[in-house]
Amino acid sequence: MSEILDRSSDEQATEGEGLVRMIETGEAPSHTGPVPQAVEAGGWIYVSALFGADPRTHAIPDDPRAEAEQLFANLTAILAAAGAGLTAVVRVGIVMRALQRDRPVFNQVWAERFGDHRPARSAIEASDFGRRGENTRFMVEVVAYCG
Repeated sequence: MSEILDRSSDEQATEGEGLVRMIETGEAPSHTGPVPQAVEAGGWIYVSALFGADPRTHAIPDDPRAEAEQLFANLTAILAAAGAGLTAVVRVGIVMRALQRDRPVFNQVWAERFGDHRPARSAIEASDFGRRGENTRFMVEVVAYCG
């Protein structure tokens, strides 16, 4: 059985079988299907595929910078629900729809949000990801440590 640990009215962590804790917050967009926003195990936080969608409407901003800023706001909210912040991020895997076109603006937002903190990262280009019809530019998967 799962036990809900109440963090606030909008945030929750669920103890699952074993040592995996599901992380969910209303301050970031939810996934369709049986996918948590993140899980934590042994101090490691694994953030599921994350986009720059508005948490309430799931709309993707038309502007690439606004989309990247929303993505980092969503990431910050999920990490906060897990009891961590951006300085706990160890690695980021990035998928971009148009890597050469959108990497400069993504890098600007990255530098503004992470400051001097430099997690490992990789970036690849893919033409088909995200929810049907959203046409999102960016997706990240994040690993953080708060042990």
